[in-house]
Amino acid sequence: MVNYGNLNFDDEWYDKPIEKYLSHKRDHEKITEGRLDDIREAVLESPEEPEWDAWDEFVNWHDGMTTSDAQAFKQQLEKANLGPRTVEKKMKIVKSFLNYLLEREVVDSNPVAYVHDETDYDYPDSDYIDRTIEEVGAYLRGIKNIQQRAIGVLFAKSGMRRGEMYNIDLPFLHLNHDIYDTVLDQHNITLVNEIADQPDALYIPSDPTERRSFRGEFRYTGNKRKQGTKIPIDNETKKALLDWLAVRPETTQPHPLWTSPTGSSDRIGATNTNQKLTNYWAEKTGFVDDGSNGAFMPHWFRHFFTTNMKPGRGHHDDSIDPTLVKYIRGDVEDDIMDVYTHDWGNQVRGKYLNHIYYFGIYD
Repeated sequence: MVNYGNLNFDDEWYDKPIEKYLSHKRDHEKITEGRLDDIREAVLESPEEPEWDAWDEFVNWHDGMTTSDAQAFKQQLEKANLGPRTVEKKMKIVKSFLNYLLEREVVDSNPVAYVHDETDYDYPDSDYIDRTIEEVGAYLRGIKNIQQRAIGVLFAKSGMRRGEMYNIDLPFLHLNHDIYDTVLDQHNITLVNEIADQPDALYIPSDPTERRSFRGEFRYTGNKRKQGTKIPIDNETKKALLDWLAVRPETTQPHPLWTSPTGSSDRIGATNTNQKLTNYWAEKTGFVDDGSNGAFMPHWFRHFFTTNMKPGRGHHDDSIDPTLVKYIRGDVEDDIMDVYTHDWGNQVRGKYLNHIYYFGIYD
């Protein structure tokens, strides 16, 4: 970590923090006037309609803040009938504002960041297809194509994005098994540092970017992840992956995990997988009546994972912390990553393996 020593910030950060924050955003970060208006509305002065108070109007934050203050602020936004996306937007603005002040030691805490990060804003669409753990397990067991089954299991157990799935390369996957060791040796593959010492883990980097080259290959989809994330692999997912790896065609650099169904070493196409996994196999197994209407797509698994792993929701009796759900999904920002990065084995791996649902695919 870079050590900048003791920095002396402009006194205006302490004397007039809101005004200084706005001028910093305008003059140094060159944000648009529309964005500045959004900040003013959330932090300084709310509009007359609908009726709610901006952060500076609602909380006497200069004299100290608590999580109760932050929770009450969020609740009054919700009571003003603001939609969940609007509430999330305003909470993120106040969170960012307080982060700037926290970095400059103008304040000594950021309870808005805590409340925001513990809040679930990911509401499924009204036409969301509700399925139990048992129903998803029956669907996955019914998929005869072992590559499609493995993809479905990994989607369902991680909630990862479609692009992240298709961009997985073998150096980013560490499975503790002789079959996988043989695959790595045959291809002279070295695991990335992030998981080299973490068996049964998958590393999803923040790169690649859509329609850019990554590891010598043009990528049609991006990862969109705020920060690189290590995802634990449970035994059921590991078995599905090893089934596929046992018959996976030989590949060359960058060694994609998922290859074309034609038996070539090319990376599988996202469109083909959509049509097979969530159209053909979903209909074939009776999971949905019509797989072509767009209601069941790879993104559905992201909602399924979120709904069933957060406390008090879904069909799963167990749960993990909302921030851990966000970490695995790749939603968290840098400021709440430290505990998961520094104590990954206990804070991420242990909790995930103890609480993730089991489909019974190989029973």
